[in-house]
Amino acid sequence: MDLSYPKEILFQSIDERINFFEKRTMAHPKLVDSYEDLMGKVDVLSGKGKVLLVYGPSGVGKSTLLKKVRSEFITKFYDDMLEDKGLIPVLSLEAFAPEDGKFDWIDFYTEALRNLDEILIEEKRLPLHEIGVTVPNEKTKRKLRHSLINAVKYRKVKVILIDEAQHMTKVANSKGLRNHMDAIKSLASIFGIPIILFGTYELLSFRNINGQLGRRTTEIHFSRYNSEKVDEIKAFKYVLLYFQKSYPLLEEPDLINEWKYFYKHTIGCVGTLKDWLNDTFNSKMKDNIETKTLVLSDFKRFEPTIDQAYVMASEITSGETQLIEQKEEKENKLNSWLKLDEKEENSEPKSINKRPGERKPKRDKTGT
Repeated sequence: MDLSYPKEILFQSIDERINFFEKRTMAHPKLVDSYEDLMGKVDVLSGKGKVLLVYGPSGVGKSTLLKKVRSEFITKFYDDMLEDKGLIPVLSLEAFAPEDGKFDWIDFYTEALRNLDEILIEEKRLPLHEIGVTVPNEKTKRKLRHSLINAVKYRKVKVILIDEAQHMTKVANSKGLRNHMDAIKSLASIFGIPIILFGTYELLSFRNINGQLGRRTTEIHFSRYNSEKVDEIKAFKYVLLYFQKSYPLLEEPDLINEWKYFYKHTIGCVGTLKDWLNDTFNSKMKDNIETKTLVLSDFKRFEPTIDQAYVMASEITSGETQLIEQKEEKENKLNSWLKLDEKEENSEPKSINKRPGERKPKRDKTGT
């Protein structure tokens, strides 16, 4: 692999070199496969008001995938945006973590309207004394929802991207979970455009809550690099090598020979790896302007701890196991319900070919 940056960068300022590496991304196989799968489904489902779930481990690169999808839509509709100044092809926002353990739709609608450059958002909130005590904020929620529906229509939004969407699963009970997914499905149906939820394996609780929701939901699993698969370990090593050669340093650091160390602390998640590499380079460059290269001790300063790696591995394997077990369990139950596991049996006896006039075989009586 050749040096993957112009040599002039070595003579630029520390901040410019740090910024260069932080912006360095790689179209690695897992990212490319997830992107192509997602965009292919979006093209097919465009205009049908579907909900797409993109789930995977924390730190696998889902936010990077979201940015690529957003960039794709902006590029696709760039000329239209020049002609129509009011056009916003992509509504992209993050679902905030609830402070009280319950997802706040008012905050969500408000943030969505801000991203669509809606004016007078606060005027869409009813004063507290008009809301009443029995259903606090319910009227405000409906006003904001109605405003968002109008804004999406007039801004001609083509797709809605929601990052950290697992926060939308924070509810008090299963009924609340179904209500939240019903609300998302209803918005997708009204808008007539895809709504894509990016989140962790917690999004699995949104899967197939009922038949109607299942019919309107499509899934994409953005998985990590699995150490049990030879081709995936090979791909992970290639990712390390790419970033190893992307460091704007006089001497190339050796990451590839320490791949097990980097894998163990990231569990094969490239997003976590890149954040770690960024932090290490940023700190080292600011501490010592004459830095020629990076050594293992530099990376140890910012490594995800074993405790953190253990929690990550536990959550990831739990999510992966849940996916496999749910699929196998549901497939077995479906086969049982449809009687597909039973052997085919013919209710009628097989016919025996006989010549015309030949009687059926039977035992004749003997004696008197």
